Amino acid sequence: MNYFFSGDFHILILVAWILSTAVADAVSAGIFAVDESTPAPADTTATTDATDTDLSTIRGVNIGGVFLVEPFIKPSLFDQFLNLSEADRPVDEWTFSQTLGKEEARRQLEDHWDTFVTKEHLEQLVMSGINWIRIPIGYWAFNLTDAEPFIDGQVPYVERILEWSRDLGLSVELDLHGAPGSQNGYDNSGRRGTPEWLLSRTNVDRTLDALTKMTLLAVDWPDVVRGIQILNEPSRWKWPVADILSFYNEAYDIVHALAPDAYFMIHDTFLSPNDWPSLVSANWTNALMDTHIYQMFDDYMVTLNETAHIEMVRTMAQNITQFDRKQFGVVVGEFSAATHDCTKYINGFGRGSRWDGSIDYANGQKHCPFDTCTCTGDYGGNVTEFSTHYKRFLRRYVDAQLEIYDQEIVGWFYWNFRTEAAPEWDYLLGVEQGWIPKFARSAFPKQEDVDSVMEATAPDESSKSPASAVRPSAGLPILLGTILLRCLASMLV
Repeated sequence: MNYFFSGDFHILILVAWILSTAVADAVSAGIFAVDESTPAPADTTATTDATDTDLSTIRGVNIGGVFLVEPFIKPSLFDQFLNLSEADRPVDEWTFSQTLGKEEARRQLEDHWDTFVTKEHLEQLVMSGINWIRIPIGYWAFNLTDAEPFIDGQVPYVERILEWSRDLGLSVELDLHGAPGSQNGYDNSGRRGTPEWLLSRTNVDRTLDALTKMTLLAVDWPDVVRGIQILNEPSRWKWPVADILSFYNEAYDIVHALAPDAYFMIHDTFLSPNDWPSLVSANWTNALMDTHIYQMFDDYMVTLNETAHIEMVRTMAQNITQFDRKQFGVVVGEFSAATHDCTKYINGFGRGSRWDGSIDYANGQKHCPFDTCTCTGDYGGNVTEFSTHYKRFLRRYVDAQLEIYDQEIVGWFYWNFRTEAAPEWDYLLGVEQGWIPKFARSAFPKQEDVDSVMEATAPDESSKSPASAVRPSAGLPILLGTILLRCLASMLV
């Protein structure tokens, strides 16, 4: 029916005008209001599906500190030893198990494996836009001798995570995080001290055996495990690059023969990107370079101010993006929001920080960008003491990193999914607090939204009047008016 020449048409116009005016008045009165204490939903037209396995969309987190414990991730595991003399205190998983004895170490570690990561954690990660996880595992889960104090039995718990990942559509990278003799001498290898990994062929053979068994685990989960990192952070300071490449080639033959569809992932050994070609072989296929980028494990880095830290992100990534375009794909396998080393045990159990000069070699010399350098407030471990300004900086710093890692290379894995008392290293806490965006980079709230995000999580937010967080929305009358006009237009056809 055509209403154009009907008197009823004028009545419809009048009704539309009355309704639009009434809605506008209601909005002005606050009847229809939008709570802006939290950021608006992200643009859902961007890809945030965790089942999206295109390499260009790797958005991951590390499930670190579970199957290879690190003191800073769960300090309570090591705080139980504070009553011991400094010489007797364990500093890594090797001495942790050695000090407790196998029976008690197994009891505590099995409880830790069972509770520190849950399916609920993975669900929260998926809801925040994560589509990959990286699972660090020590060699002793696959190859343990009677002479070693380590505890094995991790594999069933790893497989439980793989099952959860399958249910949730997450892709997984299995990461051999520690090698016999220690590949770098850090506690993240399982044994702190002088590295001895390449000093014997036995260590190499045991590493390759552990890698073989880890790869066979991946073969059992081909729809879930899509990446295999052959060894985390072998030290170029200790081992000649040629020897590391020789190991990489042996490892490639194993992984490629057993799981050719999984990504073969190597670490850059902390070499400059300009030197990365010396770590790769021309005949490798399906390979990715893993690099770890931090701005706090260096005397100079911790002296930078906030602006310099953000500018340093682009400087450090420049050659990485070029390698990604010219050679093969690059993944930033570890990074965080931290720019200081005040985090409890971040430099190792019993060690202090560069920031406040308490680290053993500093002799009291402080390294921070301020006149007063203390590990309190913004630089302490209590997120409730973080200022709004500091949270805004954390958001800008994370955004600066993801602007590159998410758009200009293959992708990224944040370290870590959660911690016990290290806020800047805790992905889930960062999402909750607003300094880590909840969705994929293309769907992030833009920079102008950052202030509202930070205000929503400011410590003094509860002191504000509830009405101060609410304002009328102008979008609703426009929407209803549009609907009414479209209805009228359809009547005219």
